[in-house]
Amino acid sequence: MHSRAAQACSVLLALAACFFMYYFSHLANHSPLVVSPQGCEMSYMWPHYVLQSDFNAAWTPLSSRYSLWLYRESGVDDLTVLRGTPVLFIPGNAGSSRQIRSIASSAARQFQKDNKTLYKKPLDFFAVEFNEDFSAIHPPTLLTQARYSAQAIHYIISLYPKDTKVILMGHSMGGLVSQLLMTELNDHYLRAVITMSTPSHLAPVRFDRRAEFVYSDARTAQLGDISSSTPLITICGGATDSQITSEVCALPERTTPLRRTIVTTSLQDAWTGVGHREMVWCHQVRSIVARLALSLSQGGSDDVSIDQIGRSRPLLISPPRDRVNITGNTLNYLRETRKLELGSPATGIHMIPLPPQQPLHFTLFSYGLEPLALKTNDRTPSIRILYCSKPPPSSTEPNCIELAGRTMHLPRQKWPGPFPADKGVNDDDHISVFEADLVVPSLSSEDHIAVWIDRYSTGWVVASVEVDNSPELTVTTLDAIKPSGVTLTLPSRSKSLRTIIKFPNLLSHSLLVYKVDTAYSGQCLGLRLPPLVMHHSSPNEVHYHSAAETFYLHSHRTGPFLRQRESNDHVTTLTIYSSGECGIENLHLRIAWRETLGRLGVRYWMGLAMWSISVVAIIQGMAWHQYDTRGAFPSARVIVHDLFWWLITTIGLSLVILSMFPTPKELFLGNSGNPLFAPLAFFMWLFACGLVISSIYILLIITYCFSAIQKKIARSSPSGEQRTSKRWILSIAIIVLLVAVVVPFQVAFMIVFMIQLSVCGTPGMSLNTTKLDSPISSSPTPDGLRKEHIKRTQNFHFLLLLTWLLPFAGPILVVWIRTLQTAGYTVPFDGDHNVIVILPWILLGEATASGRTFRREASSWRSNMTILLFSLVVLISLLLGPRYPFLVFEATTVLAAWLVVTRVEWKRS
Repeated sequence: MHSRAAQACSVLLALAACFFMYYFSHLANHSPLVVSPQGCEMSYMWPHYVLQSDFNAAWTPLSSRYSLWLYRESGVDDLTVLRGTPVLFIPGNAGSSRQIRSIASSAARQFQKDNKTLYKKPLDFFAVEFNEDFSAIHPPTLLTQARYSAQAIHYIISLYPKDTKVILMGHSMGGLVSQLLMTELNDHYLRAVITMSTPSHLAPVRFDRRAEFVYSDARTAQLGDISSSTPLITICGGATDSQITSEVCALPERTTPLRRTIVTTSLQDAWTGVGHREMVWCHQVRSIVARLALSLSQGGSDDVSIDQIGRSRPLLISPPRDRVNITGNTLNYLRETRKLELGSPATGIHMIPLPPQQPLHFTLFSYGLEPLALKTNDRTPSIRILYCSKPPPSSTEPNCIELAGRTMHLPRQKWPGPFPADKGVNDDDHISVFEADLVVPSLSSEDHIAVWIDRYSTGWVVASVEVDNSPELTVTTLDAIKPSGVTLTLPSRSKSLRTIIKFPNLLSHSLLVYKVDTAYSGQCLGLRLPPLVMHHSSPNEVHYHSAAETFYLHSHRTGPFLRQRESNDHVTTLTIYSSGECGIENLHLRIAWRETLGRLGVRYWMGLAMWSISVVAIIQGMAWHQYDTRGAFPSARVIVHDLFWWLITTIGLSLVILSMFPTPKELFLGNSGNPLFAPLAFFMWLFACGLVISSIYILLIITYCFSAIQKKIARSSPSGEQRTSKRWILSIAIIVLLVAVVVPFQVAFMIVFMIQLSVCGTPGMSLNTTKLDSPISSSPTPDGLRKEHIKRTQNFHFLLLLTWLLPFAGPILVVWIRTLQTAGYTVPFDGDHNVIVILPWILLGEATASGRTFRREASSWRSNMTILLFSLVVLISLLLGPRYPFLVFEATTVLAAWLVVTRVEWKRS
C-alpha cells in the first residue's frame, strides 16, 4: 500500500513538474511586461552599409570569418568621406552589425539639426559582423571576437588623423567584449565605452569554466582597477529585459563618475523598461545614447556630459552665493497662500513667503519653462529660483541669492491610463521639477522664495513651500506576504506637492515583487500633474508609476549569487508628486505571487538543472550500493518509488534548514541564509525530483518505441560480447584522434549519448526467445535473464545520467555547426579538444555498446569509494551547482573515470 501510494505520488509529481515547466516559461515571457511595461516608439532610418574590404588578412587572420562595415545614413552622411569621431559597435550573442542602424541614424539626424549650436563634428559608425555567433555559451568564441575587435580598432584609427580615439558601443555580450578591450587598449585608443543590456556580473550560461576567467578580466575594467580614465557607462533595461536581469547588468557600485549604471526606467526623457532586443531600436533610448555619444566625442568633462545627457538622477545645483540683481523687475508677493499657481506666466518675480515651522521643503513644477541648469537652448523660457531676505541697509530691494537644490525631469502621464503608454513619452513632453531643503536659523516675515520667470510662456508653473516630514512606515515583508496584504493610510499632507514615504523594513530583492493598489481623493482628471509615484529602489534605479493603475514595486540592487553592494544604507522610498488638488489616501501592499514566481525561472534555471543531476546521482548511488550488497541492480523507477518519501521529506527539509545558514553568496541558492527564501529550497527540490521522474518515464517511452521498431524490422542483434578487443580499441582510437584534431569533445559526448539511446532501445532476451538454429542449451537460463536484466538496467541508468548532462554538450554542438558554416571547415575550435575530459565517457559508451558487464565490487573500500564519489556529485550539484555548473560536469567526469577503471569487465570471459 505504501509503495502504491509512493508510485501514485511520484507520477503526480512528474506531471506537476511538467506543468510548472510550461507555467514558468509562460511567466518568464509575460510577467516582465506586467511588472515594468515597455513604452517604446519604433525608430526609422535610411541605412547604407559600406564593407571595409581593406581590413583583410594583412590586418587579422580572422578576416575570412568576420567582417567590418561602415554605416552611412542616406541623405545625410557622405558615403565615402570620414569626417567625424569613429564609433565601433560590437553586437552580442547571435547579433548582427545591422543593429547599429537605429542609433547611428539618430546620431546623424541630431548632428544635422544641431551642428551649429551643440556639436562640432559628427560620428562615423563602424560595426563588426560576427555572423550571429553564439558567444554567450562559448567563452573562446567571445575571446576570438575580442581579438578581431581589437584589430578593427587599430584599422579604424589608421583611417583618421593622429590622436583620434574610438568610442565603443556594445550590446549584450558585445558589451562584455568592449569591457575586455578596456583591459587591453589604453586611453590612447578609447574615448568612451557604452554597453547596453550587458551581463556585467555573471555569465548568462555558466557551463564552461573559462567564463570565470573572462569575467575576472572584465571585472578589472568594471571596478576601474586599470590605468585608464576611459568612462564606462552601462545601460540596463530593468525588469522588462528578461534575458539579462538588471542586477546582473549593473556595474559594481562605485563613487567614481567614470563608472556609471543607468537603468532605462530612471533615464530621464525615456522612463520606460526596455526589452533585450528592443534596447538598440527603442526610439526613446537610442536618441539619448546617440546624444550621449555625440556629447562625449566633443571633448570636455566626461562626468558633466554623462550627467547632462544620460540623466538618471537629479542634477545637483550649487550656485555661487553672490547677490543677484533683481532691479527693474516687478515683485509679486503672495499674501494669503504659500502655493504659487500660474497658467501662461508672464515675465516677473513671484515672492512666496516662508512658514515659521522647520524644516521646510520647496517644490516647483513647470511645463514649457526650464530651470537654468536643464536649459539646452535659447528658445525655451527659463526659471530662476532665489532665496530672498531682508534688504541691506543701502537698498530697498530684497537681498537675493541663487537657491541651491536639485532639478530633474518628470514624465507627463495621461490620466487615467497605464504608464508608460505603448509608444512611451516623447523626449520633449516632460515636466521640470526643482526641489530644495530649507533650514533657516532665524526666519522673518521678509524671507521669501522668489520664482523669476524671464519671459512669457504658454506653459504653467506650480510651486509651494511646505513643512518637510518624511514618515518611515514599519511595514515589513511578512506583512505583505499575508493573503490580505497590508493597507497603509497616508497623512493629510499626501495632497502636498511632494510626499515621501520610507520603508526601512521592507526587503528589496530581485526575487520579490510587490503589488500596490491606490485609493485617492479629489478630482484627478485634467490636473496639471496628477499623482505620480516615484519608486526609488536603489541608488541607480528609479521607477515611475501612475496612481490611477495597479503598479508593482521591484528592485535589482541585489540578487542570487551577487556580492553585497558596498553601500548598504539605501532605504526603499516612494515619492508622490502631485500638483496638489488630488491626493492618495492609502496604499494597499501585498506580494505579487505570479510576478514573483516569474522571476525565479529566469534566475534559477541552471540551478534547477544541477539539482536534478543531484537527484540522478542519489538514484544511481543507491542502485550501485544495492548491486554491491545484494547482487541486484534496481531500476531507476523502482528506486524512486522505494525512496520517494525519503527523497521528499528528509532531503527536502534538510535543504530548507541548510538554506537558513549564512553561507557565502556563491553557495547553495545564493541568498546568504535569508530565512524568507528558505521555502524556495523545498520547492526547487520537489521540482527537481519531479523533472527527473518525468525524464525517466519519457526515456522509457522512447526506448520502448525504439525497441518496438527494431523488433518490427527484425534488425535487433543478439546481446553479448559483440566486439573483439582490437575493434573497440580501434574505434576508441579513431574517436580520440578526431576529438584531438577536428571535432570538439562535446560532439563526441553527443555521439556517446545517441549510441547509448540506441543501445537501450535494442530488444533484449525474454523468456519466450529461442534460436531455431541454436542448441537447446542456448535458450535463456534464469541466471542469464538476471544478468541481461542487470545489464539493461545499468545501461538505462547511464542513459539517464547522460540525458541530464546534455546541457553541457548540446549548446556547444550548435556553436560548432555555426562556426563551420561561417568560418569554414578548417578553423580550429579553441579549447574544446580536451581528450582527457571525454575519454571516460567514450569508454563507458563503448562498454555498454559492446555488451560488456559492470562487475560487483567485493572490496569494501572500492564500493565505499563509489558511494563517496556519487555523494560528492550530489554535494557539488546542490551547494555549488547553481553558481558554478561546470563543477558538476567535472565531478561526474571523475566519477565516470572511476567506474571505467574499477567496474567495467574489459577482459572477455
